[in-house]
Amino acid sequence: MRYFETHAHYNDEKFKDNVDEVIKECRNAGVDHIINIGYNVDSSIKAIELSNLYDKMYAVIGIHPSDVGLCSVEQIEEIYNKYDKSKIVAIGEIGLDYYWVKDNKEAQIELFKEQIELANKLKLPIVVHTRDASLDTYTVLKENPAKYGTLLHCFSPTEDLVRLALENDDYKVAFGGNITYNRAASFKKYMDMLPVEKIVIETDSPYLPPVPLRGTVNTSKNLPIILEKLAEYKNMNVEELSEIVYRNSLEFFNIKE
Repeated sequence: MRYFETHAHYNDEKFKDNVDEVIKECRNAGVDHIINIGYNVDSSIKAIELSNLYDKMYAVIGIHPSDVGLCSVEQIEEIYNKYDKSKIVAIGEIGLDYYWVKDNKEAQIELFKEQIELANKLKLPIVVHTRDASLDTYTVLKENPAKYGTLLHCFSPTEDLVRLALENDDYKVAFGGNITYNRAASFKKYMDMLPVEKIVIETDSPYLPPVPLRGTVNTSKNLPIILEKLAEYKNMNVEELSEIVYRNSLEFFNIKE
């Protein structure tokens, strides 16, 4: 089987001394494509630089809501214009996070809107982060649609966002290691609502390692664990599901084989 990693952070400090070894391990595990995600100016540049070193690795550039006020959308656009555009496949991860920071909601919303506007200008899809902010995320996406696709990263059960994904052909929903956790039974209802054509998988490496690897540094070689759990929830053959989510990922990021 082959796997498509839609969300990893190999630009993270945890991989600074062994990224080449980790990528080789992932390739040996069948991970064919890797999307390396930026979250501010420095990490976005690093994501691009890494993507230029490895075949079938691509970069996503943008400002995470926790970095609001620390860098600008103009800087992200400058990065896009400076580097190889063929390796930059989306704007992200962008969105709203009211879990870590609660006192700058308006600033987060404005940054979110500005980055959607940038994505539309550059004709790129967006990768969305949302935590404890589903209603505002829904409102922003509904009122400021991304014209080239929206990927809901590390999806947590929220019916409003599922319905938004169902209403829009260019939406995809990413499931990660959190579907292996004890509380993940709440995901079943929403997985049943989503056709497999809407679904992709991710690890969010080095974060969110799946059971039974909690407490370790997560990498893309753990995608098979996530896929197996997803197949269990969807009552599908693992091989069949693997090929569907792989092709969903290629389609979303507009990557040709």
